[in-house]
Amino acid sequence: MLFLVAGLFFGFVMADALGVFNRKPYDEIPHGDHVHYVPKDRDPAVSVGNFPTRPPGQGERITPQG
Repeated sequence: MLFLVAGLFFGFVMADALGVFNRKPYDEIPHGDHVHYVPKDRDPAVSVGNFPTRPPGQGERITPQG
């Protein structure tokens, strides 16, 4: 029983870490002493440093190029 509970807990923690429960269209990426807000469909050729350091406001969208 203990292994079942531990396995379920570990599964939940892994799913959360992989962003399964994140419904926001962007990810929060820690970068030194601040956070960058990067869209899930970002252009991999663009550096994380080119993305905003504040979350998008209502009606705003972060483009794949930042």
